[in-house]
Order: sequence, then structure tokens, then C-alpha cells
Amino acid sequence: MERQELLPGVSAEPYPPAVVFDSRAAVRRARIRAAVIDGAQIALVGGVDWLFLHFPHTHVPFVGRSHSLAILAGLNVLLVAYLALARMLPRWRAKRVAGTWTPAERARFTQTLHARR
Repeated sequence: MERQELLPGVSAEPYPPAVVFDSRAAVRRARIRAAVIDGAQIALVGGVDWLFLHFPHTHVPFVGRSHSLAILAGLNVLLVAYLALARMLPRWRAKRVAGTWTPAERARFTQTLHARR
């Protein structure tokens, strides 16, 4: 009786791995969700700005009207900066990491990107 090196039902021929998960749909949903959330935040800030501008007695408690408008303008700047950084910082970090790749890795990545288009 001959001893088998492989388990019964296992072949020595290579078998390509099956794709279990396609991330394109998940990435698309995440991007759409992020755009909706960003739009809702901007609409909310726009609504608050509209209220502040159209009702002259609107102000932050214990602060005058002019200082309230300055605080509102500062918060608008912070919100826009946050939204911009939240979307751009991951891209910048990915580019920085990709800068450490070997030319072969870069070529493989760009070839797969061009093949998808």
C-alpha cells in the first residue's frame, strides 16, 4: 500500500482563488453616504446662517450680535476645513505610503487600475 502525501480529495494542481468580496460596491456606497452626510451638515449650517442673518435679535447667549456673527463665521470656517481635511487627508496619506512602493508594485497597481476602466 502506497502512502499518499495529500489528503483524499486534494489535488496538487494549482487552483486560482475565488473572489469572495467585490469592494467596488461597498466603496461606492460609502462615498455616497459620505456625500449625503456632508450635504446635510452644510445644509444645517446654511440654515443656521440664514436664521442668524434674517433675525436681527439672534445671538449667542452672553455675547453681542457682532461677536455672535464673528463666532458663526469662525465655526463656518472650521466646518469647511474639517470637511475638506476629512476627505483629502486619507488621499494624501495613501499617496505618501504609495511613495514607498517598489517600481514593480507601482506598475502592478497602475496596470490593474487601467484594466478596470
